[in-house]
Amino acid sequence: MKKLLHTLCLWLVAFGCFAQSQSLNSVLQQAKKENKLIFVDCYFTGCIPCAQMDENVFPNAVVKSEMDKNFLMLKVDIFKDKLGDTLKVQHILNGFPTFLILNGDGKLISSSSGYKDPGNLIALFTSARQKASEHQFLSGFSTKYEEKKYPAFYIEFCKTRKGLSGSTLAAYSDTVKNFKAENALLPYLVSRSADEKAIATIFSDYNGFASLYGEDVLQPVIDYGLTQKLVKTLKTDLNDLAFERFLASQKKYFSDKSWKICLQTLGNKYFLSIKKDTACFLKFSIKNPVLYQYHFNALYSTLLVKNGFTPEITKLFCQWADAIVTEDSGLEFMKTAAAIHKKAHDEGGYNKFIKMAATYSSRYKMKAELIEPMGSK
Repeated sequence: MKKLLHTLCLWLVAFGCFAQSQSLNSVLQQAKKENKLIFVDCYFTGCIPCAQMDENVFPNAVVKSEMDKNFLMLKVDIFKDKLGDTLKVQHILNGFPTFLILNGDGKLISSSSGYKDPGNLIALFTSARQKASEHQFLSGFSTKYEEKKYPAFYIEFCKTRKGLSGSTLAAYSDTVKNFKAENALLPYLVSRSADEKAIATIFSDYNGFASLYGEDVLQPVIDYGLTQKLVKTLKTDLNDLAFERFLASQKKYFSDKSWKICLQTLGNKYFLSIKKDTACFLKFSIKNPVLYQYHFNALYSTLLVKNGFTPEITKLFCQWADAIVTEDSGLEFMKTAAAIHKKAHDEGGYNKFIKMAATYSSRYKMKAELIEPMGSK
C-alpha cells in the first residue's frame, strides 16, 4: 500500500496535476486561457480499476505527452470531494472510473467509464479533440450546476442511490413536456431504465437523443428497453422465428452502427439468458460482429469457470475473436483472443494475436511483458 501511495505521489508531481480541492471554475478559466480541454477523472478510494489507471495508464509516456499538450486534468474523489456531489447530479456517473471531457466553457464533449489502456485512452482523447474542433457538444447536460434544474427525487437518488422505482419514473414521464429539454433524460440515464412512454419516445429519435447525451451514456437505457420488449414479445411466442421477427421490427429505429451494438445485447439476452445456448449465441455473434463493452471477455471468463469450452464452443469462440478483435481493440481483448486460439491449438491464430498485442504495446510504450489470461493453456 505504501508503495502504491508513493507511486501516486510521484505521478501527481510529474503530471503537474491540479489539486483535488481546486475549483472547477478556476480550471475552466485556465483551459480557456491555454486553449486546452479538461479531462476530469472521477474515481473513488478503493476502486481497483481507478488505481490501475493511476499506476499503469496516466504515467504512460504517450498518454502524458498528449495530456500535457492538449488537456488540463482534474481528479475528483467522487465520495470525498465536494465537487463530487455536484458531478453526480450534473453528469451521469454509473461506473468507475468515469472520464468527463469538457471545453473551457464547461460544455461536455464526452463521458466514458471503465478502465482504458493507453491506446484506448489516446483514442478517447483524439475523438474528443475532433468533436471539440467541430463544436459537437452533449447539450443534454447543463453547462453550469443549479439545483433547481433537477427534479428533487433525481438529486436524492444521485446522492443515496435509493428511492428511484419504476413507478417514480412513470410518474416523472407524465410530467415531461419536452423529452429533449436540457436534463430531461437524466433520471432514466442514471437508473439505466425507463417506462414504456419514455422508451417509445427515445426510440422514435435515437440519433437525436444520442447527440444530446452521447451513445455511451444512452445505450444502457436502449439495452433495457430492447430487452424488456423482447421478453414481453417472447412470453407468448418463444422460438427463433419470433426472435428474428422481433429484430426486424426494431432495426428501423437505429443506424447500422448502433444496431450492431443492440444486436449484441439482444443476442446475449435471447441465446445466453433465455435459451441457455452458447453455441447459438456465438454463431449469432459471428454473423453480427461487434466488440461491445465486455461481452467478449466476460463470456470467456464464464466458460473458463464453468469448464464450458467444448471443441465446438472453442472453435466458434476463435471465429468470433477473428471477426471482432483488431489492432485497435485494446490489449486485454488481444490477449483473450490469443488465449482462446492457444486453447484451440491454433498456433497461427495464437501468434497472430500475440504479434498484434506486441505491436500495440510498442506503439503506446506499454510494459513489454504479455501476461495471458488464466486458463489459456
